[in-house]
Amino acid sequence: MKLPKPFSIVVALVLLASATALGLYETGSLPYRVYVVHTGSMSPTIPPESAVIVKEGEYRAGEVISFTEHGTVVSHRLVAINPDGTITTKGDANRTADPWHVPVSNVIGGVVAAPRHLGYLLMYVKTPQGGASILFAFLCLWQIWALSAEMIREEPSAGAAVGPPGRVRPRPRPAHDAFGEIAGARFWVRGRFWV
Repeated sequence: MKLPKPFSIVVALVLLASATALGLYETGSLPYRVYVVHTGSMSPTIPPESAVIVKEGEYRAGEVISFTEHGTVVSHRLVAINPDGTITTKGDANRTADPWHVPVSNVIGGVVAAPRHLGYLLMYVKTPQGGASILFAFLCLWQIWALSAEMIREEPSAGAAVGPPGRVRPRPRPAHDAFGEIAGARFWVRGRFWV
């Protein structure tokens, strides 16, 4: 079954762009990192299930940053950069500042975007079952597109009737002995229906 050329080109470009972006991200060539928010400490600004896109090395006081604290990535608002080389942070939903004072070297960068509900989707895709289900869904859509394109190609044009295999001849006009159905949708002409 042959796919229509424009569809094949679009699919190839999407797959190439996705593979390139994933490769650049995994090798650390892009200045952005993506993390999943698991808790509600930044609600309502960044609710749980969100993803945070962090620009590495760029941040300032007052904005949300991502940093590591005992091996865990935390995304909280940067309250102050202290003279001793540590930072003070606070979750928007918390009443007090965080109890820790992590060094500036633990800061990953500033949060530039926080798409809601994307975090759990990213976690799902990273699992073997999630990746396989996404691939399966993509292949199903590809097959549906291919089958529908094949069916469209095989249908005769509106002004022609199918004759012997491989040949299309003009649709005959109904003769005097023909009768029509609703609004002439089908005609009985010389022993057969012409649709």
